[in-house]
Amino acid sequence: MNFELNEEQRLLKNAVREFAEKEIVPYARSYDEKKEYPWEIFRKAAKLGFIGIDMPEEYGGAGMEYVNVVIVAEELSRADSNVGSAVASSVLGCPMLKYFGNEEQKEKYLRSVLEGKTTSAIAITEPDAGSDVNAIKTRAEKVDDGWVVNGTKTFITNGSISDWIILIAKTSDIKPDYKGMSAFVVETDWEGYEAKPIQKMGLNCHDTAEIFLKNLFIPENNLVGKLNAGFYQLMHFFNESRILVGAIQLGMAIGAYERALDYAKQRKAFGKPLIEHQAIQFKLADMWTEIEAAKLLAITFSLTFFNLQFLIEYINSISSGARVVFIGGWKAIVLQELFYVLWCIPIYPFACSIIISIYDSRKDLSKLENKLLVAIGLIFFNPFVVPWILAAIIVLLLRIKWMI
Repeated sequence: MNFELNEEQRLLKNAVREFAEKEIVPYARSYDEKKEYPWEIFRKAAKLGFIGIDMPEEYGGAGMEYVNVVIVAEELSRADSNVGSAVASSVLGCPMLKYFGNEEQKEKYLRSVLEGKTTSAIAITEPDAGSDVNAIKTRAEKVDDGWVVNGTKTFITNGSISDWIILIAKTSDIKPDYKGMSAFVVETDWEGYEAKPIQKMGLNCHDTAEIFLKNLFIPENNLVGKLNAGFYQLMHFFNESRILVGAIQLGMAIGAYERALDYAKQRKAFGKPLIEHQAIQFKLADMWTEIEAAKLLAITFSLTFFNLQFLIEYINSISSGARVVFIGGWKAIVLQELFYVLWCIPIYPFACSIIISIYDSRKDLSKLENKLLVAIGLIFFNPFVVPWILAAIIVLLLRIKWMI
């Protein structure tokens, strides 16, 4: 497999980097201090076609391959872990409509995001339901011409600034629980929808909200896809969104590394720059090794998104991305010796990595998924161990009950 970017992808990467250096870097600190979503930057990015670059052209997207989403997200987050990732996360609600929405929904809602009029969101997490999607309690009761929804969602990115969100709710008492979920597209100005921003230790430009749904009426035609198929649609969404999150983490790590490298060249200790001390060289070399490994994994799966053979790379890319940005941010802090400075660029990727590491699912849960996928891979590629692997899969399934 060829991991080199083609000419079109290199041009895109250069264009996004130029945009990020000009429009994000000079203003990142201001947006962070004001704790505002970077609307102006988002709209400029949309005008240049960087928002939803994989979305169909007929709705305002560029119709490009998903690897280009990785390129854009990486470059935006490299410029600034806070503002860049906020802009890259503006499309969170779009994949569900892209794959499962009807034509009316796509035209009305997708286009509004791709034209820079609004961000989007997907409301899954609840106070008592995170990685365990089966535990959601938000319920949609069927009424004439639609549904009435009651419940609470939390940690919803873009939940209080978007004009519309994708909502996951229970629509049936059928067992097992995952067979009774459905997805809806909800406009946030409807009566019964209330969102309150949540204060965080990082990602201050991100809108993270708690959402309260009180007798919210959803019209019949706002059901996304099939009734009670929400869980299956959601798993498809996660397959794609986790690549996006991995790319954001990767960009953060690259940005932290580059800033640490610049500082190591400027700062002097014992009569010479830090970069000339072997201990510092080890730290920088370790950071770059981790970054390059994560980069290969992220690109690999974005190129082979629909190939079962590479599902293992997908899980590993997310785990590596979280580890890389955490390690990169920490080592950048060690290099700068600025633990108590509130706004220190290398500290910011570190603070952001703590939040990013729980996006889409806890990483310890991803480790369990990884073991299961390794077992599946062995079945495909080594038929002599089928009985043993089947036994291992049964044990794993019993341990992670949420999957069954």
